[in-house]
Amino acid sequence: MELQWPLILFTTLLAWAAGLFAAQCVWALRGKGARAQMPALITSAVLLVVGGIAVFFHLEHWERIFNGFGHLTSGITQELIAIVVLAVVMGVCFVYLRRGGDDAKVPAWLSAIGIVVAAVLIVVMGHSYMMASLPAWDSLLQIASLLGAACGFGPATMALICAVRDEASDLDAKANLIGQAVNVVLVVAYLVAMQATAGSYTAVEFWFDPTSPTMDITPDGSTAPFSGASAAWAVTAIVVAVAGLGSALAGRAKGDWKVWGAVGAACVLVSALALRAVFYMTGVSIYPFF
Repeated sequence: MELQWPLILFTTLLAWAAGLFAAQCVWALRGKGARAQMPALITSAVLLVVGGIAVFFHLEHWERIFNGFGHLTSGITQELIAIVVLAVVMGVCFVYLRRGGDDAKVPAWLSAIGIVVAAVLIVVMGHSYMMASLPAWDSLLQIASLLGAACGFGPATMALICAVRDEASDLDAKANLIGQAVNVVLVVAYLVAMQATAGSYTAVEFWFDPTSPTMDITPDGSTAPFSGASAAWAVTAIVVAVAGLGSALAGRAKGDWKVWGAVGAACVLVSALALRAVFYMTGVSIYPFF
């Protein structure tokens, strides 16, 4: 399947938005980074909006997307509901932060809700891509990989914002080490899971699809992430994710999160984009075999 960059950006930016919002809620629960809360909230809201806009560029007739919103079982509808709920929770947080100024605090109950809603958005978004006809996509590890990206994005970006606002704390290092490690594990786990699905395909000597008469549906190695053109993307996803973990270790050692927080977020971004590229390159349907 060809790379769908609007959807790649959509999933990646929403994982970033949800991860950052969840991270600031964790900081709020721990009583850290009070002055960083508003900048973090604005940043996560901007990422949410930009990611939401990106998805429309996937459609030749974007106005037709509204036809799908009338069906609650539609993945598009479920994603929209989750996005709206997260936006509402963000709005409530904004009210609390606006009232209290630089030293405002988000209530513990609201922070807990924010973490749950952010996680639910990522799960709903990932679930909408699960299809039995696409073995590489039909995996819970596909959803987990998005959660892993959020775990990497959130702490790195929050540590960066806290450093800019002169509110660095011991939570920066702890959260980044955990988040980056989780991201590495889930990136590798999903690539291994995709590699295992390559056995779902069989060779087809001849096939004529009247809807796509010039399409070659015989697998050419693209069904496996570590072979063919997808191999470079897969290796990039792993190497850069590991580099993100290295940035967390460097940040803990040097305490300079203005640099290492930015490096960590950049590493997660590149790794997430590469992994989603592999996701589309291995998205070969098995429908002709049945």
